[in-house]
Amino acid sequence: MAPPNAASATTAPTKKRRREAFNVDIKQVEIYEDLANEKDEIRLKAAQALVSQFTPDKSPTEEQVRKALQRLFRGLCSSRKAARVGFSIALTEILAQVFAAASPKEEGGLSVAAVLDVWENLSNPAGGESGQEQRDHYFGRLFGAEAIIKSGILFRTTQSDAGQWTRLLDLVFELAKKKPWLREECGWVVYRCVFELASSSSKKNDKKQEAVDAVSFVETALERLCAHDLAKTPEGISVWLAARDLFPSAKVPAKVWKHDDPLDARERNSLAKVMKDSSDSSSGSGAAVEATGANAKSSGVWSSKLHFAWDVVLGRLAEAETAAKKSRLGFAEFWTEVVDNGLFAAASSEERKYWGFSLFVKVVSESPLPVASQVFTKNLVRCLMNQLAVEDRYLHRMAVKAAKAIQTRVSKEPAFAAAAVRGLMGPSGSVTFDQATKTKTVEKIVVEANPEALQEIVPLLEALVASPGTKDSKAAAANRQFLTNLLLAIVRARASASTEEDQEAAQGILEQILSIFVRFAYFKSDAATPAFTEQTQELFRGRINSSINSLIVSSKFATVPYAVVRKIRDLAKSEEAGKFIINMDETINGAVKNAFKSLKKLASMEKKDNTASANAFRLLYSLTILQVYNGDADAASMLEELDFCYTRIFGDKKKDKKKKSKKDDSDDEEEETDASDALVEILLSFASKQSQLFRRMSEQVFGAFAESITENGLDSLTSVLEAKESLAGQQEMFDQQDEEGDADMMDVDDDDEEDSDVEVVEANGSDDESDDDNESPSDDDEDAGNDDEEAIFEAKLAAALGTHRADADMDEAEADSDADMNDDEMEELDEQLVKVFRARRDALGQKQDKKDARENMVNFKNRVLDLLEIYVKKCHSKPLALDLLLPLLRLTRKTSVKQISGKAAKVLREYTKQCKGATGLPAIEDPEPVWELLKSIHTEATHSGPPMHTTSCSQASLLVVKVLVAHDKANVARAVDVYGETRKAQLLSRKCHVQPLFFTDWSNWCLSFSKQKN
Repeated sequence: MAPPNAASATTAPTKKRRREAFNVDIKQVEIYEDLANEKDEIRLKAAQALVSQFTPDKSPTEEQVRKALQRLFRGLCSSRKAARVGFSIALTEILAQVFAAASPKEEGGLSVAAVLDVWENLSNPAGGESGQEQRDHYFGRLFGAEAIIKSGILFRTTQSDAGQWTRLLDLVFELAKKKPWLREECGWVVYRCVFELASSSSKKNDKKQEAVDAVSFVETALERLCAHDLAKTPEGISVWLAARDLFPSAKVPAKVWKHDDPLDARERNSLAKVMKDSSDSSSGSGAAVEATGANAKSSGVWSSKLHFAWDVVLGRLAEAETAAKKSRLGFAEFWTEVVDNGLFAAASSEERKYWGFSLFVKVVSESPLPVASQVFTKNLVRCLMNQLAVEDRYLHRMAVKAAKAIQTRVSKEPAFAAAAVRGLMGPSGSVTFDQATKTKTVEKIVVEANPEALQEIVPLLEALVASPGTKDSKAAAANRQFLTNLLLAIVRARASASTEEDQEAAQGILEQILSIFVRFAYFKSDAATPAFTEQTQELFRGRINSSINSLIVSSKFATVPYAVVRKIRDLAKSEEAGKFIINMDETINGAVKNAFKSLKKLASMEKKDNTASANAFRLLYSLTILQVYNGDADAASMLEELDFCYTRIFGDKKKDKKKKSKKDDSDDEEEETDASDALVEILLSFASKQSQLFRRMSEQVFGAFAESITENGLDSLTSVLEAKESLAGQQEMFDQQDEEGDADMMDVDDDDEEDSDVEVVEANGSDDESDDDNESPSDDDEDAGNDDEEAIFEAKLAAALGTHRADADMDEAEADSDADMNDDEMEELDEQLVKVFRARRDALGQKQDKKDARENMVNFKNRVLDLLEIYVKKCHSKPLALDLLLPLLRLTRKTSVKQISGKAAKVLREYTKQCKGATGLPAIEDPEPVWELLKSIHTEATHSGPPMHTTSCSQASLLVVKVLVAHDKANVARAVDVYGETRKAQLLSRKCHVQPLFFTDWSNWCLSFSKQKN
């Protein structure tokens, strides 16, 4: 039988059904859409709009609340944009607001159980879904559980809600077991819940009752954790430790951990296995697993991010370290067992070593100093070195990050430097850490160290120098060289200390380091194993020079050279450091003793007068004595000259001043002049050495005595500028007759140029700047000379052997001669060959001598120009300074080294700059020598030279004109005549090469002078 309206449905004419009106709340749709927005402000604004609809004054119905909860829980299962974050915030606030406003009687059918039903149903994936959709539902369940816990609706005191907490825990723990990749997040939710319970219970008025309720919830969490066999997991340990710390009165499940503490000393093996996220349960029987206590469940998923359990465990261990809890593991024990022997074991995977480096960076960056100092363990440092050494290794970037973490911690907390150096170079590390890793990690650390840390670092480095960890002499020498580099780096860092307080704190450290250098450089000690080689001791002597070179820049460390030589003398007397290796005869010993007497007087003079000249002489004495100790044959004679200078400058002048007549005064002036000239010669001998230390010392001493330099002393300086840059010039300067001079201080560390204080100046000439007066050959001439030398050598060799070149014609007699030579002929041939090769060797030696001589003269001229620049800055107003103009101009023109030419022009430019204004010009008495100087300058300007030569001539000429005009303004007319004669020569003589710039500058000066006069 058909339904009642079936006939009418079939017989009635077809008619389109009218769609009923459906009201869509567009505003509500926009709110839910904005909850998934990626911008925080938009999500929060939408959540606020949605929550405002469920305030008590709105009186929302049960249906409205249920519908909103369904929509929110469904949104948590969406992977769209930031839906989980936005929907979770809204859900938490709505649940908290709705259940806070309603009493248990007013709730009606909407209970906590109903909320959990909606959550469980909507987050349960149905069959036939794709893998991504299932993952979305699992994440929705996790976010839903977190929102319910944060809302606090589970922790009310109603009896009907008591079992829902257990229900939620079971669902969360089941999810953790079912999906291992979500286990950490599930554990985190429960771990944070323990803190929420502790926070909420402390805010209630009835603290006792609420504390009991909170304790019961925590006890339930621990009980369900163990029921699901998750106690011995990283998450389980975190929850357990949080519960024990925040709720000491809570009852915990028995027979899970020794003393109910995962960090108990007897649980180190189990803890190590858990924290490594490993278990033997898959390969062993249940009894064996139960016996070892290793029933942890592996997550099965590796993540580069550290598990949050590490923060929990490390934090508790750090607290135990400071509180000295005896029952718990110490941090050092934990780190050695779990990290060093676990994550960094030889058989560990690269992934676990990655975790180990992440932990190392975390502890070094965040932990207090006593804790961070304990992480430099043997396996870790070995792995760090291996990974840093090769860029292609898997963990190289993490190793670099670890090394930078150490440096960053030291820069922020310099006291950490001691622990870092001890860890990287001590028993757990290697002396050659920087060499093996091809980095400067340790060097950067020691540079940043503060004085307190250096008090530990320097003795450690000293012990390593004495025993570098190897018996092989070559390896020991290399290690000691590296250690000296570190000590020198400390000296240079302390030398650049900015504040006076830092300099005072560094004084003791610097003296300690220099004392180390002294003991190992000049004494043979039985304590060193293996014994020091001569080359290594020479290296240490070079380090002393480099250290002094860095320190004497600051006046605060001006007494360091004296302290060094005094330390050498005292140790030589006491033999405390071993046998003194420098042999000195009685004459040298006497000179050194006299020098120390003078130094003692200078020290007392410095305290009274604090004169710069006393400081300069003290420095000069100290470095000369140091040269004696270094075996310089000329240093002893220099000490005698210094005694002469000291007596004339500081001695007789003060002792018998009242007793002397006018004649004696004139004699004193003559003696002071002789002393000043001798001092210049001594400074020149130091300046001639290719050493930054001697350069700096000569500049400081010269600056102190520049005003007392006489005409003879100035001639000694300018004569160097006039000398040729060749072997002949060197022989002229140093009185050499084709002999090698005494060797300068050797630069032992050839491979480490930055640590050497030896300066090398390249003598590269410029073809367009060479002059007829310069004997420096061109490249083509040198090549031609080389070819001629080669041809001569081959001809002599052919004549000795009786052979010929392949392209040379052969005499008939030679062609027909096939007879063998007898013994006498063979001996004669040998003698001829010896003569030929000796001549060849001598020729090559002479060529090298010429090259070395050129470099020496270039270096010498550079040093002299430095001294002259100091002179013109201090003595530019003296008439004597005018004598420098012509030598500087000639040097600018004649030298083939562009650097020398430019430097000479710079000195002259500085001179003219200092002479600005009426007070800066030299005041002359007799103008006639100055007029002759002006004419000589104009004659020099007529020579052809580089562009800077013309500029320098113009500057010098105008300077002399200003001096003459300052003496008498009527001299302008005569100056015009001198310039007129030069202009006439330019027009009429082909040999006059004066440039237009010379007259342009003169015209400009004339215009300026005319304006001033008017």
